[in-house]
Amino acid sequence: MKLYHSAMEHCVPPEGLEERLRQRVLAAAPQETRKHVFRPRGYVRKAVLAAVLAIILTVSAGAAVLLGWDKVFSRRFGEEAAQTPMGQAALQDVFVSSVCDDVTLTVRQALVSDKTIYLVLDYQLPDTVDRAWLQQIFEGENSWVSPPSVYYFATGEMTWEDLRAADQAKWEALDWADNSACSSYLISDNALYAYSFTGGASYQTESQGYDPETNTLTYLLSFTTESKTLTLTNQPLTLLVGPPAAEKSGSTATALADHPAILTFQPECANAQTLTGEVTGDRMRVRVVLSPFSMQVETYGCDFTDPIDLCRGTTLVFRDGTTITADQLTTSLGGGAGASTSASGEKLIHSVDYTASFRDLLDVSQLDSVRVGDVTVPLEKSSRKY
Repeated sequence: MKLYHSAMEHCVPPEGLEERLRQRVLAAAPQETRKHVFRPRGYVRKAVLAAVLAIILTVSAGAAVLLGWDKVFSRRFGEEAAQTPMGQAALQDVFVSSVCDDVTLTVRQALVSDKTIYLVLDYQLPDTVDRAWLQQIFEGENSWVSPPSVYYFATGEMTWEDLRAADQAKWEALDWADNSACSSYLISDNALYAYSFTGGASYQTESQGYDPETNTLTYLLSFTTESKTLTLTNQPLTLLVGPPAAEKSGSTATALADHPAILTFQPECANAQTLTGEVTGDRMRVRVVLSPFSMQVETYGCDFTDPIDLCRGTTLVFRDGTTITADQLTTSLGGGAGASTSASGEKLIHSVDYTASFRDLLDVSQLDSVRVGDVTVPLEKSSRKY
């Protein structure tokens, strides 16, 4: 950090930089066929001009420079999303590596909010893995490499050596190529379990390719916690990563390592704000948590039957009057419904909730409220005190 501040103090923008930046940002304005940051229609031009001003003022002062998004993030959210103030505020250059015997994990970058994080993870395989064979598997029509199972824990107290000392006997008894056999260990039967995020979570792992020169698999990870007591930025985050496995159709899967690996770092974000809102009434409650990456809705005593029904009944209301239902903006829906039985034996739905990721980054600064059924929930910035 001291090196960064020192560099910034001596940063002098070259002649003509302001005009070049202005032209580049205007050229990167979202087009109808390239929409990666959702805003109400009337705000696009204003946002572009505001971004130009912000960039020019910042660079002219020599105080900061735009951080470049990893290409994995750019493919997921679009190049123009990377240039927005929101996209820059959420970005964290991590570049932390963890050597776990013959496996090395590296987190390159993260996009962070209080409740959701996206990560670019490199998984460097053991030298014993045949690179030519694995590339054939990776590129074959009837073969594939299953991604590693990744679980998340709110701690910085556990080192690789600590985990190995505590759990190595369990590792030796597991068939790492059998996902169902090792899932119980990765989920709960491990030395990290005491640091689990409580209250539910959703997560996803997407393959981004294999580099045979470095023997490295790359993944895009996403994780959203529904915990009411923990955020992602209040303590370090530890990833527990199982081995990936290679498989040909009709053949037995082959684990690419014989142990899990862990990596720990501290998530940080400048101002990737989270909005929250809650409305309560007589035997009724609606709670909304919304960030640029995802949204969570919880209801009690409302007329919804399941998470899909609830998502379709959720409407985002923008400051200019624009409205759009949540199911048009989101993907990766997860959630649940709680039920009880009345005295007459009738099954009653008491609570329904869901968590869903936005397909594109959402400009939360333009949101006014969220309508859940006939209940309007005003939104305000999270205080980060959970």
